[in-house]
Amino acid sequence: MISRRTSIIFSAAYLALALTACSDGVTSRALEEIRGEDMGFSLEFLGSPEFRGRSTPSAELDIASKYIALTAERIGLKPLMPDGSFYQEVPVEVTTVVPSASRLRLTAASGERVFGFPDDATVGRGFETGQVSGGVVFLGFGLSAPQLGWDDLAGVDVRGKVVVVLDATLSGDHPLKPTENRRLLMGRTAALRERGVVAVVSIINEEREARLAKTGLPLDLPERLRFPDVVTGMGAGTASGAVPPRPGGLFLQVEVRHDAGAAILGCDRDELARMFETVRLGKPAVAKRLAGRTLGIEIASATRTKRTFNVVAWLEGADPALREEYLTISSHHDHNPAREGRIFPGADDNISGVVGMFEVAEALMIARPKRSVIFVWNTAEERGLIGSYYFVQHCPVPVEKISANLNLDMISRNAANHIYLIGSNRLSSGLDASIQAMNKRPGPGLTLDYAYENPGHPDRFFFRSDQYPYIRYGIPGVWFFCGTTDDYHQEGDVAAKADTIKMEKVCELVFLVARDIGDKPALLALDLRPEVKARGPENMKVAWR
Repeated sequence: MISRRTSIIFSAAYLALALTACSDGVTSRALEEIRGEDMGFSLEFLGSPEFRGRSTPSAELDIASKYIALTAERIGLKPLMPDGSFYQEVPVEVTTVVPSASRLRLTAASGERVFGFPDDATVGRGFETGQVSGGVVFLGFGLSAPQLGWDDLAGVDVRGKVVVVLDATLSGDHPLKPTENRRLLMGRTAALRERGVVAVVSIINEEREARLAKTGLPLDLPERLRFPDVVTGMGAGTASGAVPPRPGGLFLQVEVRHDAGAAILGCDRDELARMFETVRLGKPAVAKRLAGRTLGIEIASATRTKRTFNVVAWLEGADPALREEYLTISSHHDHNPAREGRIFPGADDNISGVVGMFEVAEALMIARPKRSVIFVWNTAEERGLIGSYYFVQHCPVPVEKISANLNLDMISRNAANHIYLIGSNRLSSGLDASIQAMNKRPGPGLTLDYAYENPGHPDRFFFRSDQYPYIRYGIPGVWFFCGTTDDYHQEGDVAAKADTIKMEKVCELVFLVARDIGDKPALLALDLRPEVKARGPENMKVAWR
């Protein structure tokens, strides 16, 4: 005869098994809702050239925000912002060059010649404004690297001068080894500034000159952005691409087309072409001071206030107590602006993450976690993770109640069964343990790669996507990342190259991890960084290296 106590134990065990079977059935139905074939339309639509790269801020990015909000509403997610909308407004100050008040003025023995913006000249993204003037010095490629057998500055006094350099394209087998020395080559202008030049004039490369000549387009005039309500660690009012103030006074940097460049150097186009050829063949062009030639540069600007949007939606948790705690799932929907007729669609970077979140949301609608899930499609990631910084700093829920962030950024390319994890081992061992365990469930089965996990990695991926502001706030975060491609930030990043089956597997993993973390008895423990004891802005001072 079975005792009453034994009967109760059997009943409890049966109930537990029944609940587990029920839960597994719901999870299976939810996983079936994640389908690669459902992702194609949104990938193709948001990644189309008509969106012109979804630059921040732009009408095209606003339309993408509207599409995302309407899709979130169709799925069944609810608005979270206090005004009852899906939009978290991010103010931005936009500074642009005023062409009519900007010019290059060349003075030589033959007289004076003026070059205008944007037909003859343009500025870099982090441009400064003002007026400088100085004698002209030609420095060839403009690189001082004696250790590589190349020194364009040897014996040349450049302090107080306007330096002219060639933006020559170097092949992979060039003696300067551009792949290995990319940072050195990209730092040429900063190095010249440190030597006291007042301006650097770069003559654009031959490929760019030919493209402009063929299309009849002028040079682009970039915008400089400032986000007055965002703190990134460089101080409030982050300026996207701006050159930080340095001792030594005003420094200007401009790019010029070949007619203007040849005129400034006092040569013809054929001679300029030979200079480019010399550098391209691995030999320094002869540096020289151009006696009797002075170049004045005037750059004026105007600033206007605009806005851009994070799209924020949520799914209320199933547990009456735990629904007051949260998990965030994020991606970014901005990319890079069109440039001189070239459009950079950004399908993998990052419409893949945007669309992946739609699939994860549909699955979570079926298998709702105990905690609430907040979905954030961030703006201005390409301008310094601005949208995610803004979200954590102006969060519509208490940040101390966010268990973790799962960030999807570039999930559609490279090896079909492979994904990089970045950040999962930084603050909470529970985050990585959840990912590992859920990856072994039926469905994902991905190879999890930690090659870029370390903040000290030369490519610094740890700092380059929207999980990072969460980590800086003491919130465990992970970036699911397929790795870069040959067309990263280029025209070839199109929807047709997306592997939707791979996206399906990544989304299955993100869904399972969201369910697992969302159902845990407590927030993920902060057990990997002793100085991070609680979630909140006080952690912004913690150094990550």
